[in-house]
Amino acid sequence: MSAIQDQNSTTKFGRRGLFRIGGLTAASAVAIAACGKSEAGETGNIGVGQDTPTLPAPVIDNGVYLRTLAGIEQSIAAAYERMLNADMLTVASSTFPDISDLSSLVTQYSEHHTAAAATLNDLAVAQGAERWECGNTRLDSAFIDVVFDYVLNGVVATDSAKAIAASDDPTRDMLNLVHTLESLSAASCQGVVPQVSEPVIRAAATAVGVVSARQAALMALLLNPGGYVASSDAENARPADTTTTSLAPTPTQNIAEPGQGAEGGGDPEPVTAPLTEIPLPVAIPGQFGSLAAIVYVGGAGDENGVRLKLNFETPSLNSYAYPFDSCAAG
Repeated sequence: MSAIQDQNSTTKFGRRGLFRIGGLTAASAVAIAACGKSEAGETGNIGVGQDTPTLPAPVIDNGVYLRTLAGIEQSIAAAYERMLNADMLTVASSTFPDISDLSSLVTQYSEHHTAAAATLNDLAVAQGAERWECGNTRLDSAFIDVVFDYVLNGVVATDSAKAIAASDDPTRDMLNLVHTLESLSAASCQGVVPQVSEPVIRAAATAVGVVSARQAALMALLLNPGGYVASSDAENARPADTTTTSLAPTPTQNIAEPGQGAEGGGDPEPVTAPLTEIPLPVAIPGQFGSLAAIVYVGGAGDENGVRLKLNFETPSLNSYAYPFDSCAAG
């Protein structure tokens, strides 16, 4: 081998070979250390870790339906107790000036739902399921808690939106929530009847749903006297003295036109956006007991006049009380 070749070989080894050997040595050391025992005497691991844990199979049986209904009934009872403990129904309502304190009536409603939950839990145990001794977590977190927080506290301002004040009529919003929850109880019980397999469960669910439907109808007639059925005619469904919420077609259609002041100049006067209309409840919202979403509208409006709007729905896959769920786990 010539001197030039020997020199090239040395150069290659010095620059690249050293790093290659050094890297291989370091990797080998890590592998040996991982395969050996640690100070605690345990064997280390390298490579693929543990498999991703599989979720339990979402079994939906009679026990799941009963536990779910029991949770809904307890959520409703807890919401009523929250209203009563805070004396939220004793304050006069500007929307319903003829409505007196309905605390005693709502107390009776609460007792109905508490008793219904106990009955449904007893049936769940008879089906081999565990009792569900708390509210329905989905109904509480996504709906009831949201209504209470919005009505009582409003919404704080953000970088992209102005603050929303607390409700201008919290009594109105709570009474409308009572009607919504009674309707939800009736619809949930009706919806589960064709899904369970035993007559005793269907009979119990029907009995609870009938009482809840009657309570919803009574609340609707108290808030909207004469509102027995829904009407397709908006003028018949709306009280005669209700102010229209349509926006006057002036500033938005004439944005470039100068404002009309005392001397014909200046900026146009600001226009207050109309508030979202709160529909009046009716005793019979549809034929044969509709299972459609129950629309709740309440609270104060935002800068665009839009109030809180939620669609309360009968239980589905994301709100069932599965066997692997528990109240302790939240």
